[in-house]
Amino acid sequence: MPTDFDRLPFQPNEYLARRDALRKLMAEHGIDACVLNSTENMYYLTGFGSLAHGATSLIVRADGKAIWVMRLTELSNIRALKGKIWADEGVGVRDGQDYSTVLDRTLADFVPGKAVIAVEYGTVQTALRGFVGPKNGAILNASGLVEQLRRVKSPAEIELLRRAGQIAAQSCRDGFEALHEGMTDAQLAAVVTNSMLANGSHRPAKMANVCAGPRTARAHVTWCGASISRGELVNIEPAASVFDYHTPIFRFYSIGAPSDRVRRMFDVCKEALDEGFAHVRPGMTAHEAARLFEGVIERRGFAEWMVTRPAYSIGGSFPPGWGEDDVMAIRRDFDAVLEEGMCFHVTPCLYEDGVGCVGASMPCVLTASGFESLSGDEAVFGVK
Repeated sequence: MPTDFDRLPFQPNEYLARRDALRKLMAEHGIDACVLNSTENMYYLTGFGSLAHGATSLIVRADGKAIWVMRLTELSNIRALKGKIWADEGVGVRDGQDYSTVLDRTLADFVPGKAVIAVEYGTVQTALRGFVGPKNGAILNASGLVEQLRRVKSPAEIELLRRAGQIAAQSCRDGFEALHEGMTDAQLAAVVTNSMLANGSHRPAKMANVCAGPRTARAHVTWCGASISRGELVNIEPAASVFDYHTPIFRFYSIGAPSDRVRRMFDVCKEALDEGFAHVRPGMTAHEAARLFEGVIERRGFAEWMVTRPAYSIGGSFPPGWGEDDVMAIRRDFDAVLEEGMCFHVTPCLYEDGVGCVGASMPCVLTASGFESLSGDEAVFGVK
């Protein structure tokens, strides 16, 4: 397991190909420069992802040259990667200095004259409040541009996701092995987290969701120190990370037999998962795929508790979460076409107040013949 974080996850040629794919999109839209602010997009393009307390931007010019604008102390990371990443020049913003003023000045120097600039606004709206841009050019919204490139994963990306999936699955198995009556959800979370780290997970973007009982119906709640009782529904949802590529998995357990309602909910979700594995293929729209999962749940009479889309994209992610809903999702009324190499957390789930959250989960890569697991385990309800 590599431990040197100055080593990039992928070969330089892969990053150059991503840069050039962005340049092609820029040319098609008549863009002279992009101001990128999404951590995930910058990481995808260069191999560096900032966790800075403060805004970070990467200006990419149509000729492929680039410059960072970031908090001054964060430039230490760019210096450490000098000669290793294709974007290795930067301008520092001192603490207390106005970020948008520095960005404006850098942009004017780096892209002089009348220019068409595309800006990602979503993640740094406050920092860009005073941003002006070119005085004689035009400003476009670049949000979604790089996300198009991130939808289909390369073989190297899929390998990282597979490694992360195996680590996450092992953490769930270790959690189930340790599960016993009277242990707290916090103790269970410690087992799951320790397992991930011991088995090679890098820093996760978010701690695992670990919860028990009817409280699990509250989306994304996690441990609170409550004791776990016999017959209670137990939710474990970690996402392991390998070079910031995250693979989540959701597993459902109980000590002793769960209620009939919980068992029925799981069986319906597992049937939906199996339906998707049997029939979802590249070339379908996200809507068509979603309706395969949802149709099972509707026919079994559980549509009222189906409140989430069946699957969301996974890949390189940073806090506060591990999903790529802004990149791709399998959901109704979405006409994006599924392609071979897309990676998803497929997780048809039901949320019922007073009962809990129950689902059937599998992280997958979409191949020509359908979904293929990235975790190597099975979606079963574990009872001990």
